[in-house]
Amino acid sequence: MSPLGYEAMGNLALADVYIVYSSRDPLAAAAAAHLANLLRPQWTIFWDDMIVGDFVEAIEREMPIAGCVIPIWSPAARTSESVRDELALARQHGRTMVPVRVEACNAPYAYGQLSTVEIQNWNGGSGHDGFKQLVRKLASIVPARTPAPRPSAFGNVTLPSLFFSVSSHETHLKPIEAVRALRLFGAKTVLISAYDLLPERRHKGIVRQLTRLRKQGAVVLVDSGNYEAYRRGDPSWTADLLRPALEDVPHDYAFSFDVLQPSRSPAVAAKQIVAAVTRDAMATTKPIIPIVHAPKHDGGYDLEHLPAIIREIADKLGPPMIAIPERELGPGLISSARTVRRIRDALDTLPFYQPLHLLGTGNPWSIALLAAAGADSFDGLEWCRVVADGLTRKLFHFQQFDFFAYQARVATSPVTAAAMDDDLVDFAGKVAFHNLDVLTKFADELQTGAASNRLEALVRELLGRENAIQLASQIPDLFK
Repeated sequence: MSPLGYEAMGNLALADVYIVYSSRDPLAAAAAAHLANLLRPQWTIFWDDMIVGDFVEAIEREMPIAGCVIPIWSPAARTSESVRDELALARQHGRTMVPVRVEACNAPYAYGQLSTVEIQNWNGGSGHDGFKQLVRKLASIVPARTPAPRPSAFGNVTLPSLFFSVSSHETHLKPIEAVRALRLFGAKTVLISAYDLLPERRHKGIVRQLTRLRKQGAVVLVDSGNYEAYRRGDPSWTADLLRPALEDVPHDYAFSFDVLQPSRSPAVAAKQIVAAVTRDAMATTKPIIPIVHAPKHDGGYDLEHLPAIIREIADKLGPPMIAIPERELGPGLISSARTVRRIRDALDTLPFYQPLHLLGTGNPWSIALLAAAGADSFDGLEWCRVVADGLTRKLFHFQQFDFFAYQARVATSPVTAAAMDDDLVDFAGKVAFHNLDVLTKFADELQTGAASNRLEALVRELLGRENAIQLASQIPDLFK
């Protein structure tokens, strides 16, 4: 069978999905093309763009054997005789129909009772809520043939992605200084703690800086604030404070307030975290991203049930991403990579791709390995805590920047290069701009590697031959 789900006119396509639409409507025609391209990796598709020869003959052969039918409702579909004929044929042969609506209109007469998926104002991306709903419905009718592929992005975030974290705890830059540096550098993904955004702690200029940062195209993600509260021993930080912390703060996403000790029962733990997301959705109009902590067990973490918990949350919510603290994935990087692989295997049983975010992962070596294992997004404070070597991607003590200043002078970023000779930029600022240049180039390499299916090769190149051999023996399914 061809990858398109349709071979020669003399052969049966046995298409999983048959798309019906009116070609007289440009929006419907564009939606049909988008649907065919997005669904094709998991299902075989038939639509009229694939027909060679007699249209009627092809339609009469394909409709009776299609797994399900997606009619596209548009104004032109209501008066299209060909659409009506195809729908009548589908009903005659008992084909299940899952309509989608691309424009404000009623369904054709006699089909208004069908449950319809709304994809109006759709740009053709896989992250649209309506498209996700369609995929879930399709999977309940025709099981997907392969796992959903990793998308190139969710929203405006290219995958894999590194969020540059901003925090008031143990960094060399205050939150306002960090946000200003990220804006000047032109960072595209930024994470900032809700703890530091509470009105009584919020720097008066930080909202203005975040506003300018987003106008430059950056995506701002607000963390739950529990990291800072825990490190400072502040028991007063509660979920009720998320609303005032987020109020008037420009952002694109926010993490839920952590369920720090979830139940060891996967079903109960998933319900607890879904409830937290529902609660915290009242604090902002932006999407809430769940944070999942591994259940505690005998002084450690119960990693056996963690994949099931995360899969259940993904199935219930279909969020933009699901976050997990890296430190709870296992003792050591190899153990963490194994856990991430198990989580990805569990998520691959879903009909859609669920991005996975690892909290507190800013080391390039860790990021590369964990991305190859199945993680998609990361955040870390390393850019304002240590020094990154642009050649090896290893991290060094902050005070050792003198040995790497030569790299900053020939940086890709003109902002980094200029900062080296700017007397107004202090030592901490110079280090931060250097790190931003190194880590941004590294993130670009990750994205290129993911797009070309070379993440495993990137891990080999980065970690070296001996480490790659060790990984291949201890995580054999990483290097397929």
